[in-house]
Amino acid sequence: MEKFKNQFTGIFIILLMMFSGCATESGLTERETGGLAGAALGAGIGALAGSATGHAGVGTAIGAGAGLLTGAVAGEMARRQKEQTKKELRQEMMQQQYQPQQYAPQPYTAAPVVQSSQPVAQAPVRQEMNTKYNPRTGQTFPSNYTYDPNTGEELKPLQ
Repeated sequence: MEKFKNQFTGIFIILLMMFSGCATESGLTERETGGLAGAALGAGIGALAGSATGHAGVGTAIGAGAGLLTGAVAGEMARRQKEQTKKELRQEMMQQQYQPQQYAPQPYTAAPVVQSSQPVAQAPVRQEMNTKYNPRTGQTFPSNYTYDPNTGEELKPLQ
């Protein structure tokens, strides 16, 4: 009868801790939540180990203490990891927000394609003079370009 009483006490303590640790939006930190969950798990394992040796109450107490410590450490590690992830996301968002424009659309001027069966004499292709440049890179571009296609910077007229 004594063995049954010790097992019942251990199970009662485990259930009590589990239900008290399952509350959501309780305002507990990750460390506190981890500590409660660890204590409940440790108490359960301790009760099982203690009942095998005939001392369920002592096993429950030792297991709860060890579980509390382990769960609190695990919860603190989870909190720190979450904070580090938030910090990295904030930093990445700031970098993306202040990046220069990577792509500057250019006007498209293509000649229409004419298909005919007779050979057509092609006029010599007139090479356009580059009249604009990027002062930072020194590259020159045709006059119809407003922005450097590589960097997105505004082009200046050649003088």
